[in-house]
Amino acid sequence: MRYHKPVHFFFMLLGVVCLSIGIIACEQKISPEDVSHYTCPMHPQIRMDDPGSCPICGMDLVPVAKEITGEDDHSSHEHADAHDQTTTHDHAAHESRDKEGIRIDPVRTQIIGVRTDSVAVRSLTRSLLVYGKVAHDPELWVAQNEYIEALKLGDRSLIRSAELKLRFLGLSQEWIDLIRKERKSDLGLHLPAGNAQGYFEAFIHQGDVGIVKVGQRVDVLDEKGRVLQEGIIAAMGVIVDPKTRLVRALVKSDQSIDFKSNTFVQFRIRIPLGNRLSVPREAILFNGDHNMVYAVAGTGRFVARKVELGDEAEGYFEILEGVKEGETVVTNGHFLIDSETQIKTGGTSAGHQH
Repeated sequence: MRYHKPVHFFFMLLGVVCLSIGIIACEQKISPEDVSHYTCPMHPQIRMDDPGSCPICGMDLVPVAKEITGEDDHSSHEHADAHDQTTTHDHAAHESRDKEGIRIDPVRTQIIGVRTDSVAVRSLTRSLLVYGKVAHDPELWVAQNEYIEALKLGDRSLIRSAELKLRFLGLSQEWIDLIRKERKSDLGLHLPAGNAQGYFEAFIHQGDVGIVKVGQRVDVLDEKGRVLQEGIIAAMGVIVDPKTRLVRALVKSDQSIDFKSNTFVQFRIRIPLGNRLSVPREAILFNGDHNMVYAVAGTGRFVARKVELGDEAEGYFEILEGVKEGETVVTNGHFLIDSETQIKTGGTSAGHQH
């Protein structure tokens, strides 16, 4: 009697295993003529003509069904009468287009939480975050004083010499013209508290100089990212610092801020990019040497597309090539779609489009 419980447990376990095998067999029941190849669920690069075990992990290989092609559909209708020839031709053309990509049951796409969005032309604005300080530069302070004194004397040679010195220190002609107009040596460099306006120096990376323009709006932030004031880019420098690869820009705030000279601040520069063809950032799969999206090619069918990206702006990526306006792309669940693609094709999704 003491062996009854282990024997009973053994038969219960055997029943569960048999039931599980039966369920799996029912779910994956594919007739031999419809089998394309056999693969390992864990190692989709394994492709075998006959069933067996995975040479890597030892798991049983699973059958992969053949994809329905337009040719198969056409052969099934080759004896149709003349009245149905047009319908047959249209249906075959649809199946030919439909064979691209991978088909997943719509019920399953709901279970895995697939969400989509459109490829559309959107008005994009890029936010560029840079660092800077409350303006103060003793050397530039002296150079400004020399320039202002030369202007007062009216000596052209002295004026020219002082201008060259300012340009050598990184000031643009627009910046120098601003000093000539204001005739104040403390312009943005040594302002006491309580002045009508505050001046700051922002440091722009050389790679971003081409998109930062005089007159663009700027948020002045503290070290924690809190907005202190708004302002504008008043002038741009012309010299790239050889050590930091940065260019100096003059930022003028709408109101003064009672900060010590050289206090660290940050700037968020708002750069309008205009209307650009774009997709949400969540739609992009970053695959090393290339980027891709999954486009919707019909109910339950998805196609991997390589895309060339442009600027990134506020949660969107500009699309230069790969998808067209009006198409729909997957924004959530594409990792599972990508895994399903690898299992069914026995390869990687990167090779879907060349």
